[in-house]
Amino acid sequence: MTHSQIAEREPDRPLPPLLVNLAEHWGLVLAYAIVTLAMGVALLVWPDVTITIFTVLVAIQLLVMGVLRLVAAVSGRTEGIRVLVGLTGGIALIVGLLILRDPLQSVLVVAMVLGVFWLIAGIVDVLGALVSPGAGGRAFELVTGLLSMLFGGFLVVFTDFSLKVLVLLVALWLLLAGALALFAALRLRSLRPAA
Repeated sequence: MTHSQIAEREPDRPLPPLLVNLAEHWGLVLAYAIVTLAMGVALLVWPDVTITIFTVLVAIQLLVMGVLRLVAAVSGRTEGIRVLVGLTGGIALIVGLLILRDPLQSVLVVAMVLGVFWLIAGIVDVLGALVSPGAGGRAFELVTGLLSMLFGGFLVVFTDFSLKVLVLLVALWLLLAGALALFAALRLRSLRPAA
């Protein structure tokens, strides 16, 4: 699918190349949404499961996010902030691997590392929305970025909160991020031309 094919579909509103690329690969966004939603549900269903399960689920989500951010940076889908998106992708991979290395780490350490990462990723997402907003506007990136900053800041400031509160916050964030990604994937799918 080329930009001109989508432009013919909606002649009054041509789409930027970034959105064309995302529409071609909407399945990646859908896969991210499904994994994120499943992890959020799993954390809500089994809240009393050990810290090992919790940290492994968070590590998996960070690894998936890291790979998707690196792909976005390398493929040029993040015009204007490729380096920042690639950097947060690399950080997500490193944090995910460090958590997997010793899942029985202290809850405080996991909360602090996760909070710092979400804070940084949220700042990058907000900057991305302000510097190079997508065709649909800045709302999606701003909302996810601000929520990521909010949850990340909360975890950094209140690292001594109990595991149950931490698991609940992470589960809610994963459900919200998954729902937003699902909405984005379905919207991107609707932008594809009919086969």
